[in-house]
Amino acid sequence: MSWTSADSTAIGATKYPRLLSELTIRNTTLKNRIIFPPTCPSWVATPQSARFNDLAAPYYEERASGGAGLIIIGGTHVHKSSIAAPLAQPGLWEDGQIEGFARVADAVHRHGTKLAVQLRHTGVRGFPSYKMDPTADLDHTWYTVAPSQVPLGEFPSGNTPKELTEEEIEEILTAHRDSARRAIEAGLDGVQLHLCHGYMPWQFLSPLYNKRTDRWGGSYEGRLRFVVEALKRMREGIGDGPFLGFRINSTSFWPGDLESDEVQQIVRDIEARTDVDFVDVSVGVHHQWIHSPMHFEAGWEREYAAGVKAVSRNPVFMVGRITMPDVAEELLEAGVADGIGVARQLFADADWGLKVAEGREEDIRQCVAANHCWKSVSKGQRVQCVYNPTVGREAHWGKEASAAVQAAEPRRILVVGAGPSGLEFARVASARGHQVLVVEREAELGGHVRLQSLLPSRAKFRQIATWLAEQAAKSGTEIRLSTDVDGGGLEALIREHRADHVVIATGSRVCADGFQGWTGEALPGASSRPCFGWDQLVTGQVAAEGDVVVIDEQAELTGPLTAVYAALHGARSVHLVTRWPMVGMESIADAYFEWIMPQVYESNVQLYADQFVRELRPGYVDLYNIYQPARTQTLAADTVVMVTARQSVNSLHAEAERLGVSCQVIGDAVAPRSTYEAVFEGHRHARAV
Repeated sequence: MSWTSADSTAIGATKYPRLLSELTIRNTTLKNRIIFPPTCPSWVATPQSARFNDLAAPYYEERASGGAGLIIIGGTHVHKSSIAAPLAQPGLWEDGQIEGFARVADAVHRHGTKLAVQLRHTGVRGFPSYKMDPTADLDHTWYTVAPSQVPLGEFPSGNTPKELTEEEIEEILTAHRDSARRAIEAGLDGVQLHLCHGYMPWQFLSPLYNKRTDRWGGSYEGRLRFVVEALKRMREGIGDGPFLGFRINSTSFWPGDLESDEVQQIVRDIEARTDVDFVDVSVGVHHQWIHSPMHFEAGWEREYAAGVKAVSRNPVFMVGRITMPDVAEELLEAGVADGIGVARQLFADADWGLKVAEGREEDIRQCVAANHCWKSVSKGQRVQCVYNPTVGREAHWGKEASAAVQAAEPRRILVVGAGPSGLEFARVASARGHQVLVVEREAELGGHVRLQSLLPSRAKFRQIATWLAEQAAKSGTEIRLSTDVDGGGLEALIREHRADHVVIATGSRVCADGFQGWTGEALPGASSRPCFGWDQLVTGQVAAEGDVVVIDEQAELTGPLTAVYAALHGARSVHLVTRWPMVGMESIADAYFEWIMPQVYESNVQLYADQFVRELRPGYVDLYNIYQPARTQTLAADTVVMVTARQSVNSLHAEAERLGVSCQVIGDAVAPRSTYEAVFEGHRHARAV
């Protein structure tokens, strides 16, 4: 294959000639091979209307102006029966939905970026909840539809669908044709069939979901028929000019489902029987694979994509935790793929392509795979990034809106605390022209981000603090570590820096006495024996000696991984206690539960659910079952580690007020929350000051 650079004058074109070269798909030429692949397009007014709102065009334009060669709008419903609560996503099942797509097309095309849409029907993976709302259409169906009555196995009490009739199958196929036509009428350049991640086309293909014995099931030919017919209808809808492709799992990673050799045969047969122009390769039907974890290496899907590339006659796109251009370039050079999908990475940094072209790799805000993006969507919210608060706020905080937001009167600002909130404030405020000094008590910066990164398999999380600090320093921020402000130090620093504004970003502390919301008190007996916060364990202030008991009130990833840490660092035994029905339950929404629990079991951590502390005693912890309090048990406990409540550290606010200096408290110092809220508050205040 020949490679032609779209802009040989760009600095990055010398380093990344393949990534920044053009790619032709049918009659359309992409300016480079940077693809923003289908992701949750949660920019709709309501799930029922499935019409783009005013957030959509600025969101996609930000990524077009940031250098993407092709944007593929994600899962767009072809039929009302596909509505999937709580995933608020667009539709193209009626003409009234065209206008929103047209606005996006106009915005994206202004920057020379091409635009396509992924068309799908969710099938059994839909959730009818929103259709049950009293404000919804009374004629909505209160069930999902699928090839066969196989329950959804990914969730407890998964939907059991209605089996599609011949007439309903024909209606949905026609809907694929009409939705594709509407996309082209809106001005898009192409369309894609969503043939992966377990949605309806995959359900027809897979013997796991398809138990039919008519012409739509049974044999391989029967199972393939729906997909072939859907692609033929879509080509009929768009005509000969626009491009048409499909996204498919290279493998399923699910017992009884399709695997690599079967998928490769499917790709061959689809290309032989339909007029398609590209293949977009993903992995897995379960979200643990779709949103792969931070400990996976960059480009980890290469062997799976290469298998499809080997059998396809069309350009192949791939994804797989690709955050830096050298990885993308190597994959292209090796012939693994023809286009590189950067999905979560373009949530984190919409200007990824621009920075690559300009040779500014060190400025790239790398995705750390925290999966706050998926967590926000799966809980019915819009896509958000754990440390890019401009996502969805591009009209207010995007490049164009930010260009003129320099400080009219630069101030001298003292920031106390170099956690995510303080560092984000410093980054934005110094870029606006303020003179910023950040002081941090600890010898290392990062606050709770640093602490989280010390847990097993979470090292990448520290990149958040590293990037924020580096960017703040590039804009002129001075950062001082090992600087304790207590005991009159605040007044001295204000004088030294001649500060006229102080930002308190001192974070929160882990309650080592087990204070929590079940009783609103410390745990009984906490004062009678040594107890430690999990932060003290992972920072080496306390050793995991003898029999370790970890008491977890949070039910997210910190408790289980703290227990794993103890097991890996010398504990004789580790017992993880929670009053919740299962450990780590809050990590299900961000697709980390399935990666945490194997570590828990491999480390031989003993689990105690539905249990609460009756008393902490020297050498022991007495527990009771919260549903049967008379049921008690005692655990040997040489070391007790708390993953319980956190409380704000903000005493310096009163000191600043006493000194009469302008002051703002941000982040966990206001109320203990997550990195997302901390970064948001730092960003917002830095724009306002």
